[in-house]
Amino acid sequence: MNTPLKGKDKVLMFRLFQDKDKADATRLALQTTHSIKNSRKNDSTSTKDGNIVSVGALETSIDIEAIASDDLTNQVLAYAQKKGLAVEVWEIDFSQAPQNGKYVSQYGVGYLSDWEVPAEVDSNTTIKTTLTVSGELVKGLATVSAIDVATVKNFFRDTVKNPTEVAPIDEAPDYGSSSNSSTTTPSK
Repeated sequence: MNTPLKGKDKVLMFRLFQDKDKADATRLALQTTHSIKNSRKNDSTSTKDGNIVSVGALETSIDIEAIASDDLTNQVLAYAQKKGLAVEVWEIDFSQAPQNGKYVSQYGVGYLSDWEVPAEVDSNTTIKTTLTVSGELVKGLATVSAIDVATVKNFFRDTVKNPTEVAPIDEAPDYGSSSNSSTTTPSK
């Protein structure tokens, strides 16, 4: 049986291209959605023998939405859009098991074309932006910090310093186990 893909398992990480030698990529906090769009313009020329199609170059863009916050990644992306700076982007796929500690991802470099911050009365302030990728996204394996993995995968973290993240205990009760079934006899 095929397993459906879930959007929550794919997370974007960013870094200014100019900082590639001095900073790690970071997640955009409170991201709600992103969509990757591949398109190309095809021109058609009519001839007496039929139409001839000229295939245009592939263009990749990523539409991004998040709840606005004062996290560093939000500030860096707003700055990059205002100054026209190149941004690196990774789409990390957490639905697959890591390979040698790295996650399957797509990577590209591009520019943010817009930065919209709608502030509606009855909801959180959001950000909306579009990153147009130079070239196309390429697949590879990306290193993700233990903190980001724990945040995305909802791992349990102990109270001591430098804790190891572990999978949470299943919250569903085990109805088949006699140790979990408690029967009390009412006192008369």
